[in-house]
Amino acid sequence: MIFEALVLVAALAILAKSSDLVSDKSVVLAEYFRISQMAIGFILISASTSIPELAVAVVSASTGQGALSAGNVFGANVADILWVAGICAFVYGLRLSRKDLVDVAAVILATTAIMVYFVYSAFVLGSPTIDGTEGAVLVLAFFAYVFYVLRKKKFADGDGNKVARRDAAQAFAIFFFGIILVLVSSGFVVDYAVRISEASGLSRSLIGGTIIALGTTLPELSVAIASMRKGRHGLALGNVLGSTVINMTLVLGAGALINTITIGVPASFLTILLFAIFSNVLVFYFSLTRTKIGRAAGAFLLALYSLYIVLLLYSESMPPIAQGFNSPPL
Repeated sequence: MIFEALVLVAALAILAKSSDLVSDKSVVLAEYFRISQMAIGFILISASTSIPELAVAVVSASTGQGALSAGNVFGANVADILWVAGICAFVYGLRLSRKDLVDVAAVILATTAIMVYFVYSAFVLGSPTIDGTEGAVLVLAFFAYVFYVLRKKKFADGDGNKVARRDAAQAFAIFFFGIILVLVSSGFVVDYAVRISEASGLSRSLIGGTIIALGTTLPELSVAIASMRKGRHGLALGNVLGSTVINMTLVLGAGALINTITIGVPASFLTILLFAIFSNVLVFYFSLTRTKIGRAAGAFLLALYSLYIVLLLYSESMPPIAQGFNSPPL
C-alpha cells in the first residue's frame, strides 16, 4: 500500500501544477481573443474538463448502455455545484460581478428547464428516454450557448492586454498540455485512491458513492481552486457552470444521437435528479440576491452534498420507482 500512497501523492502534485498551467494560460488566451475570463471558463476550460463525461457518453451509447451517461451527467452536475462551488466559496469566497449575474441566471434557468423536462417526460408522460431528435436539439442548444457566450462576453474597446500571436500560440499549446495532465493525473488519483480504500476494507458501494463520484469532477475542482487562489473568480465560476451546461447539452445530446438513451428511474436516480434541480435553484437564488457566495453559503452547499451522498447510498437499497429499468451508476 506504500507504493499506492506514493503514486497518489505524485498524481496529486502533478494535478495541482497542471491546474496552475491551465489557469495561467487561460488568462493569456482570454486577453488574446479579447473575451472575458468567464467566457474562457464557460467554453474552453469546461469543454476540456468535460472530455471524460463525453467519452463515457459516446462509448456507453455505442454499447447500448446510455443510462451510464445519464447517471454520470446528472451526478456530475450535483458535484459541480454543491461540491466544487461549495469548496471554492467556503475556502475563498466566490464573488459574482454584476455584469455576470444575468448570464449565470440564464445558464441556470436553461439547465434547470432541461432537467425538469426529463422529470416530466419520465414520471408524467411515462417515456424515460432521450431519442435522436431530442439529442439533436440538445447539441444545437450547445452551439447556441457557445454563440451566446462569445457574443455577450467581448471585452469593451481598449480593455484587455495585447498578446502577440506567437505568445498566444505558445499559451494554447501549454493550455492543452496542461489539460491532458489534469485529465491523466485525475484518473491516477481516483484509481489509486480506490485501491487504498479497498485495501482498507471499505465497501464498493461506499467507494462508488464517494471517491468515484467525486473523481468525475476532480478536473473541474482542481482548475477552479487554482483559479480562485489567484483571484480569478470568473474563470472558476465559468468552469463550474459551463461544465453543467456542456454535460446537459453536448454530452447527453451526443449520446442520444448515437443511440436512444433509456433513463432508469430507480429511487437512486430520482435522488440524483432532484438534487441536481435543487442545486440549480440555490445558485439561481444566490445570483439574484448577492454578489458573493461566502463561507457560510459554501458550508451550506457542502453540507447539502454530504446529505446527498447519504441519501444516495440509502436509496440504493430501495425498490425501483418504475419497473424494467436498470439503475445508473453512482
